[in-house]
Amino acid sequence: MESRADGWTAVCVEVDADMADVAASFLVEEGAPAIVEGDGHGAAGRVRLEAAIAGDAARVVDGLARYLDRLAALDPAARPATIETSAVSALDWTAVARSHHRPVSVGRRLLVAPPWDVPAAPGREVLVIEPGMAFGTGQHATTRGCLEAIENAVGAGGIGSALDVGTGSGILALALARLGVARVVAIDSDPQVLPLARENLARNGAAGVALVAGTAADLAARFDLVVANLLADVLVREAEALAARVEPGGCLVVSGLLASQAPGVAAAYRGWRIAAEHRDEDWCTLVLRRAS
Repeated sequence: MESRADGWTAVCVEVDADMADVAASFLVEEGAPAIVEGDGHGAAGRVRLEAAIAGDAARVVDGLARYLDRLAALDPAARPATIETSAVSALDWTAVARSHHRPVSVGRRLLVAPPWDVPAAPGREVLVIEPGMAFGTGQHATTRGCLEAIENAVGAGGIGSALDVGTGSGILALALARLGVARVVAIDSDPQVLPLARENLARNGAAGVALVAGTAADLAARFDLVVANLLADVLVREAEALAARVEPGGCLVVSGLLASQAPGVAAAYRGWRIAAEHRDEDWCTLVLRRAS
């Protein structure tokens, strides 16, 4: 790869979904003004990241490749990352990134929009979300699946309390609050994402949502509805803790898994049945209820 010290280089990285956040963080820390995220062009479960680097992009790409190789060496199932580059003229990369975040209607009652493009949407709850490093803008299939499952669960009645595990941007907790759930708690194991979630909740008049750093196992309370948009291996590993947070007769929504991973994830929740299943592209959202 060639790059001039005064020019811009477009960097396209394709990685497994569970490596996307760390790759994006690396690029931002190296000066990328914005990250555009989309589905990978290859196998399922891959994410494609696009960014622009000014100056010595060769150094950045080499460092990213070595960093991802070290992480992949820790996981025998990890697939190698691919990195492509091309020289580009100087552009307003923030504007380019913004062009990829458009208002998205979800279900019957929700619409997710970025702050710079908020349409009038009579009859819908408009969730204004600032895209950032935290996951959850409504663009991804797993977020949409969770939002539809939340809408259906709340619409069926009996949801007075809810827990959002792995809240990221806060979008699911916000939807719960805006759909009328009286007590909403949002938790994330990464405390660095909580300020963005707090901003998004306050922007949308949902500052009353309780934000907590930690995991489901750190809580003692139970909830009528628990939503966990995580990776499949985390959903399996945390199955007991997540199930323990659900009130008797309550509902558990799990997402972040490929359709091919759904049977394995469901099997981890012994004593639970699949009450509903939502598929979008290669991704799957499961609604679980106790078998009894």
